[in-house]
Amino acid sequence: MGVLIDDLVSKGTEEPYRMFTSRAEDRLSLRHDNADQRLTGRAFDIGLISETRFHSFKQKMHLLEQARMIAIGNKLNGAPVSRLLKQPDFSVRDLPSEVLSCVSLPIWELLQVDLKYEGYAARQTELNQRLDRKRNQKIPDGLNYDKIAGLRSETRQKLANLRPTSLGQASRISGITPSDISILHIWLNRNVLRDEFAAASELE
Repeated sequence: MGVLIDDLVSKGTEEPYRMFTSRAEDRLSLRHDNADQRLTGRAFDIGLISETRFHSFKQKMHLLEQARMIAIGNKLNGAPVSRLLKQPDFSVRDLPSEVLSCVSLPIWELLQVDLKYEGYAARQTELNQRLDRKRNQKIPDGLNYDKIAGLRSETRQKLANLRPTSLGQASRISGITPSDISILHIWLNRNVLRDEFAAASELE
């Protein structure tokens, strides 16, 4: 919901039904199974949930952290359980009974999802930080977006019509995704370097 509100307030949209969490910068963290982790603390602070419910949530977080420590500290066939849980062919039900019984099955399943996502989420965060530092990168006037492989036709059309002058402006256009900005950023860097090299060669 926060993603949809941000789109409406900061970008506006002609097609509200086409607002998706996949367009959010931290989209890998916006999952239904971790909504309580992202929102319960805030809900409690503003009085939307009771202290009893908040206490239950904190107990759940304690169990999740306990399961994480167990997964890190125990090995199965020489490999840390935390690493095995990231593998697609390994299920929490494959855990030894003495390990599996330490916390409930739903907690183990939630931990497995967290572990599988954490590497991708970390790389996404790093990419977002790099892109944030490049928001002032200029986009050449008259750039032909049809030359940029990987951009969606919808993205090409919007960029060509609105003609943003920087990556920051482009990122604020409704419907332009972080992936679009990443592709544009990479293309600009490669071509600027190529043009600078060509210009330097002509001066030699």
